[in-house]
Amino acid sequence: MTEYIIKQLFAGAAVLFIVVSATFFLIQAAPGRLSILADPTLDPTVAANIERRLGLDQSAAVQYVRWMTRIGQGDLGNSLVFGRPVLTMILERLPATLLLGFAALLITVFVGIPSGIIAARWPNSPLDQGLSFLSVIGLATPNFWLGILLIILFSVTLGWLPGAGMQTIGQPFSVFDRLAYLVLPAIVLATSTTAELMRYTRSSWLEVINQDFVRSARSKGLSERVVHGKHIMKNALIPVLTILGLTLPRLVGGAAIIESLFSWPGIGSMAVNAAIGRDTTLILGTTIFVAIAVIVSNLFIDLLYGVLDPRIRFD
Repeated sequence: MTEYIIKQLFAGAAVLFIVVSATFFLIQAAPGRLSILADPTLDPTVAANIERRLGLDQSAAVQYVRWMTRIGQGDLGNSLVFGRPVLTMILERLPATLLLGFAALLITVFVGIPSGIIAARWPNSPLDQGLSFLSVIGLATPNFWLGILLIILFSVTLGWLPGAGMQTIGQPFSVFDRLAYLVLPAIVLATSTTAELMRYTRSSWLEVINQDFVRSARSKGLSERVVHGKHIMKNALIPVLTILGLTLPRLVGGAAIIESLFSWPGIGSMAVNAAIGRDTTLILGTTIFVAIAVIVSNLFIDLLYGVLDPRIRFD
């Protein structure tokens, strides 16, 4: 087990190096310049001094080596636009992103998996067809479009829920106030992942339900509740974990569009603003965060396989 974890950590480090290196050079190759330098009224001498102070007047290779040296020392650098440490800015936004991601994860797990199991228990029934239709709609509907519709319906038309922000300005913290702001973005963020998880759960359940050991369990006179709860569930959920492992980093670090749409002050909306402002260090910092989230979640899911299925060994 220990040897396997070490190998995966080395592989993850290699993936992280490739991702951040590719991101750096893609940013360098993209058109445009730092937002504070894009002002046409800015004096060329002042712009040149700013570029020199930030090191932007040097070649991409020199900037890359300098930045990677800082990363090796555990320093993500300072934001080119705000002048603040990137790590501090990420940590400030992290709680909001984790809150939104965790809420969306709860919806995904507690709606997607039971819906998939219900659909598999009664295949080709009206209930199965209805759930399958809803899952197709959920996968086909763009998140930003669904978010706009929900804002128009529940915020503008009905006035039931706030459509932007994280809390009511000028009021003390309240759990109900925070939940009111959380409902819409969490639902929108979880829609496609819930539909995806439901479909995979249904397919996996139907595949396991026809295995020989399930027929043997039924031949022993076990109830359907025991057969599904004890014999089918563990085996059916193993491939579902793979999808859930890929979903976790999407919910935590991939909520850029949703956070921007609902003005949610998380890492995703910060990354969008950094990309618009061409804030290279901030973009690379958020990229590192998301990449690490993907690597850690995949490793966690791999280890969880062994817990659910003792036949799996890590060599």
